[in-house]
Amino acid sequence: MNDSDGEYEFEDEDADADEMFRGPNDGAYEKEEIRTGPPLDYVAEKIRSAMELTHFLISTLSRTDLADANDRDTMLSQARGSLRYQMTGYLALKNMLALASDQGLFGRLERFSYDDFHDWLDRIDQQGTTTG
Repeated sequence: MNDSDGEYEFEDEDADADEMFRGPNDGAYEKEEIRTGPPLDYVAEKIRSAMELTHFLISTLSRTDLADANDRDTMLSQARGSLRYQMTGYLALKNMLALASDQGLFGRLERFSYDDFHDWLDRIDQQGTTTG
């Protein structure tokens, strides 16, 4: 709201600050675990490789004319669903799940070139962590 001096006052400043500084997983399910198994960095690396392959598949199918357009649409739909699940799991592993709440993220990433998609994944690797 605007006061007579032209400065803004907030009725509940804490609510605004809380909204601005959300956790990296944006309130998603979190649980501390002690585990034995392959390192989570290894798991993230494998998911990343699957995402790169699936992204390539989507890019290729999007540019390919198939005899049956329904087959192409079905394959694209399945590949897009697969990439969405892979990305969600990858972002969760990297403690950056809040990014998945951006409704336009998946569509934008699908349209990225291979190099741009690879660069985006590199940024997630650099800024995220599997250790919490």
